[in-house]
Order: sequence, then C-alpha cells, then structure tokens
Amino acid sequence: MKEVFISYASEDRAIAQHVAQGLEAAGVSVWWDRHIQVGSEWDKTIEDALAAAKCVVVLWTGPAKASRWVRAEARAALQHGQIVPVMLEADAIPLAFTGIQSLRFLGWDGAAESKAFNILLGVIKAKLEGKPVSFPVEAATKASWVGKIAAVVGLKMLVSVTVAVLLMASSLWRLDADVTIQVQTGRLEFLVNPGNEQKSLTDLLSFTKLSLQHVGQMSLSPDQLLVANPDQLDWDTDTYPPEAWVALPSHGRVQQFHAVQSGVSPMVTLESPERKESVVGKLDAIVLSQPATITLEMTNARTISLAIRSKASPQRVVLSGLTLVDVVAEGLTFKEAGILPFSQDQELTYQALFDHATGTITVNGMDSTFIAVINPEASPETLLFSSTELPVESVDVSWQDPKTGERRSHPQFQGTVRYRALPDLPEVNFQAPLFLTVEKLERFEILSIRLDSITETFAIEMQGTAGYLKIGTRDNPQDLRPTVFDVIGYHPILAPVRHLIGL
Repeated sequence: MKEVFISYASEDRAIAQHVAQGLEAAGVSVWWDRHIQVGSEWDKTIEDALAAAKCVVVLWTGPAKASRWVRAEARAALQHGQIVPVMLEADAIPLAFTGIQSLRFLGWDGAAESKAFNILLGVIKAKLEGKPVSFPVEAATKASWVGKIAAVVGLKMLVSVTVAVLLMASSLWRLDADVTIQVQTGRLEFLVNPGNEQKSLTDLLSFTKLSLQHVGQMSLSPDQLLVANPDQLDWDTDTYPPEAWVALPSHGRVQQFHAVQSGVSPMVTLESPERKESVVGKLDAIVLSQPATITLEMTNARTISLAIRSKASPQRVVLSGLTLVDVVAEGLTFKEAGILPFSQDQELTYQALFDHATGTITVNGMDSTFIAVINPEASPETLLFSSTELPVESVDVSWQDPKTGERRSHPQFQGTVRYRALPDLPEVNFQAPLFLTVEKLERFEILSIRLDSITETFAIEMQGTAGYLKIGTRDNPQDLRPTVFDVIGYHPILAPVRHLIGL
C-alpha cells in the first residue's frame, strides 16, 4: 500500500497530479484517485487507501472546502494524526480544521521545482519517519482556538452549543423598557422636573369649589368688591343675609391680599355665592418652574387633593371665567386694610363681581408646600391633564396606610403596559393587590390624567423609557423590562415564524 494519500477536489486535479509526480520522483509512494481501477468499489478502495497511509496531504481550496468527500477524508486523517493540510487559497480551510497549523502556499500550482514543494517534502518525510513535525513560521498558518474547540466537539455541536449559550444569555440580558403605561388608580405621586422652562401642570379645568392652602399672595380686579360682616353669619344655612354685605371701593383696580406672618396657614376658598353646584370658574394652570413632587389623590366623592412640594419655588395658580364668586380668605391681609370695617384677625368672606367681562384671579404659593382641593364640574369624564407632556423623573401609584404605615395599592388599581419599541410583544395586564414600580426614568412623560366620575378614580396615560419596571407583590416582583431574546424573537421580520409555530 502507498505511504502518502492525497486528498483534493476534482477541480484541483492538475495540482494534485503535480504534487504526486514530484513526491514519487523523490522516492515517496503516493496514492491518489487515479490509482482506482475500473470496476472496483470506489468507496471501499478510498477507505482502504486512507487507512493504510501514514500521511494524508489535504489540498485546501474553495472547491475542496465545499467538497463533502474532502472534508470526510480530512476528518479521518485528523483523528489518526496523519494530516498535513496545505492551504492553496485564502480562507479555504473549514472552521473545524483551523485548530491545527497548515502549510500556507497561496497560489502554488504543485510544481516540484519550488520552495513550497521542498518544505512539503521535508514535512512528509518527518511524518513518515515518526519524527517531530514543525512548520516553518513564514509558510504556516496560526492555529485558531475556535477551530480547536470545533475539532474536539465537532462543528455542528459547536454551533448548537454556541447558539444555545447565546439564547440563554439573551434571555437574561434585560434592556430599558420603552413603554406606554395606562393606569387606573385613586392615588398618584410623581416628580416633575421642568428644567429651564416653566411647565403648566393642568389644563382648563372647570370647578364648583376650590380651596388653595399655603397661599402667599392673591390678586384680582373686580368691578365690585364686598365683604361680609362675620357676626351676621347664619350658621344653619352657612350664608350671609343681604344686609351683611358692605361694599368696598375697588373701581376695577387690582386688589391684593398677602399672607399674615403668623402660625396660621393661609388659605383661600372660591365657591358660588348661592351655594349651588354650579360652575364657579376655571382653573387655567398651575405653573411649575422648579422640580416638584406632585401628589394627586381622590379624597372623597369627587373631591381631588392636589399637593405640590418643592424645595424653594412657590407655585402660581391662574383662575378665570369668574363672574360672581365668594372668596373666603383665612390668614390673609387685604392690602388696603384701612377701608375694611372689620378686623382681619379672623376669617373673612369677600364677594367679587365682574360685570363687564369674566374675571381672573392669580394666587401665588407662600412656601415649598402648596395644596389645592378641587371639586370639579360634574361630568362622566373630566380631563385634568392633557398634552402637557410633563417630564417626570419618578412615578408612585401606591399609598401608605396611615394606621399601619404599610405600602398598598389602591383597591381599584389596574392597568396595562405596552411596549412601544416592540409592538408585537404581548402587553402586560395587572390589577390590585399588585404593585407597579417605575423608576430610573428617561424621556418619560405623563400624557393625560382623567377623572372617571363613575369609578371615582384617575385614568392615567404615561410613556417613556424606564430602567426599572416591575409588577407583582412585595415578595415576588416580576421584571417587565424586555430581554435581548424578546428583541430578537418579537422583531417584525420574524412575525411569520411566530405565527407558524403558534406563538
């Protein structure tokens, strides 16, 4: 039997012939497929020749890399330590064989009158004599560690294991969640940061009664201004008789009230003189100029408590649409105190009439805490905030039990989370007693807040990117941030595949 077996693709027959002739001329016995006799079993003949050879020269080219026969012969030679790979074209060696060194003779035609042939002959003789084989550095490739693994476990196994590892890792790699969140709750707290501009917190909200606490200053321009004698209050009806009212000289001028520097928390209440459930006016805007924490809570039958807490920025409230309104001032001093017939050291009720045009009242906060208690106009759905795109840095939809101090979700708490960047990813639905935690916000905005008069809750829509988004119980939270696996699996391009497998 022959000592050297040459493995090659049929397209490289001329090169293989040159190599075989050169080796035979040097005294080396060579087998290549030209030795197959007519009528013999092709597969059996090759297997016998390959098993008997002490050295297998594999001529790697593009066609050889694509040849199933060449790869099979090279794999058998590699397992028995017989292989001498020769790379004749760049990137012509399959991955599974890059884990060993190869002779690198790019463009060689197999001619014996060349330096490449002499190097190959020296390697073959060392192989046949059982001596250590070393490839010249300038004529050899470097072994790839990926190829070494592939040679041990097999290419298919390597690909399978790699894909499995990547899929497992991708299912654990969480990304920030770009979401739209819709929530129904009776309480909401969020931190607004308007940046370098002023932001309006509310839309045009009609109210039947409005109380503002921690007031620093109030100004109005009525056509007529009256004040009621506090001694003539009818306690049974909580009203004043006509004779209790005393007209003050106003003549359409701006009238101002200032906070009393005492322990009294200044407060203003606006309501209808007839004490009816008619619309008193409109809350145009609560203007924020500094970061502030907003707490919005349903206190009782359609009464909304809106608390604003900031470090050093009193808030400003603009009211409009007023024609006739009672202004109950507590802890406030009328600027023109000399014209008042009653002491301001008590709660006084004023009546402002705007005869020629609807009036406006501007109220400024006194300190870092400002509270508005609102009775909105009765309607099935009242819009509180809309299209304001409030930039928020934190959102909290839970509340603290005043008796136990425990954090809870509102009894009617429910909602959905939709993924804006992955519209095919299923939305998440939740309801009480689960918690929703939204933190580490970027480009996050509240789009609208509506008052549902039927359920007496707030319907809130917000969207943006959350770096922390969890739902569940306190002891068993579920991370709602999508994974890299979700991004891959729910990409629109893969929609037909998901439909096919029933996902």
